[in-house]
Amino acid sequence: MAAEWVSCSSGFIEADVIRWREGIWRKPRRKRGRSTHVGDRVVIAEVIRDDGEWVDLLVRDCVVVIDKLGNGTALLPKDTETRRKRTTVVKGKPERLLWSDETVRALLVSRHLGADNPPAPY
Repeated sequence: MAAEWVSCSSGFIEADVIRWREGIWRKPRRKRGRSTHVGDRVVIAEVIRDDGEWVDLLVRDCVVVIDKLGNGTALLPKDTETRRKRTTVVKGKPERLLWSDETVRALLVSRHLGADNPPAPY
């Protein structure tokens, strides 16, 4: 059975496995210089924590799609934790991996969106 990905925009929760595309930037050479866009990568990660504005992720895979420098050093190491702003992930058109039992996920989402816990503003 092949993995099935569905578009999720900002609708991902803890325990979801998501993938998105993000830019790779080189730091400026001078103090007041500008960062240079040197490529793009696709990141696949598991959502560990989500506090509304920031998302903690466990990197499962990373593939460089465009590498203008040609050195391949822009990969994120597997099994490392990283942190991204939710808006950064949403800009990369995220997709989530379908769960084997989507009814369990629906139950978790309904608990998050219950009356006791209003959803965070996005």
